[in-house]
Amino acid sequence: MKLLRSIVAAALFAASLHTVAAHAQGYEVQEADLDRWIAKNNAYVKLLNESLRARDSWNRYLSWVNLERGPTGKERIIYGLYSVGASSAREAIAAARKAADTPPAAPALDAAAKELASAFETVFPIMNEANDYYDRKDYMSDNAAGAKRLHGQLVPAARAFMAARDKMDNLQEELKDKLDTLELARIEKAEGKQYRWHMKRTMMLAKKAVDLMPQDPRRPGDMKEFDLAISKLADAAREFDAYVRDSGKSGPVDHYPRDIVGRLREVKDKLAKGRADPNFYSMDYNGVVNSYNMMINMARMPMFGR
Repeated sequence: MKLLRSIVAAALFAASLHTVAAHAQGYEVQEADLDRWIAKNNAYVKLLNESLRARDSWNRYLSWVNLERGPTGKERIIYGLYSVGASSAREAIAAARKAADTPPAAPALDAAAKELASAFETVFPIMNEANDYYDRKDYMSDNAAGAKRLHGQLVPAARAFMAARDKMDNLQEELKDKLDTLELARIEKAEGKQYRWHMKRTMMLAKKAVDLMPQDPRRPGDMKEFDLAISKLADAAREFDAYVRDSGKSGPVDHYPRDIVGRLREVKDKLAKGRADPNFYSMDYNGVVNSYNMMINMARMPMFGR
């Protein structure tokens, strides 16, 4: 599971390298094209991030509906769905389509972006209509006729959307990993292992750990990789904290890595002990996500290591 992708600020790539190249999916990333790769990646990140709400909406629906039978209106608890912001969704879809048609070309990733854009464009209006229907509790007056109609539209659209999102998520991850690795090496070469190096390193490791955080507490899967990612992030956060203390330098990101570590450990502990209530797990999950997003936003601030 890949949850998020941090938007890489172009300013972080401003300093040039004599030679930079990375291979992924059969294409080459050269230093001369980095700004264009960043622009493409940012558009794809935006699509993935905006479509998270639709993914969460589908998971909410799955939490209470029998997919084979469909909704009856007589379920013990009827949660409905989450709504998806239409204007931001349309902006992300348009940006991704434009990026897919803009050089440099990444054929597999570009095709996956177009597929996700179309699937997202199809599914989110259905989700929003269903959200309104369940908010009004129309199923109480129409014998769930509307619920059954929406179910018939939603299931194939959501399945196509989830498959397209998973495909793009995996392909975009390859590109993002290459860009992150190049950036970390560039910072070390230019500045050494100072504030920005620690910041970038912890951001990369935090992304890995957050990506591995189980979405469904009832089916957490193999926790070993998640546990290892938390351990690596904790080590990096500890080194970051020591650097800030020893150097006397500080910046906008200092406390986020250790906050994320603490939140992830609480999530892991609840999952390991079977204490993660499915109805409230999203609060813990979103707490981690929000802290991660704040770290990414703070990392875009122009001043570091003041």
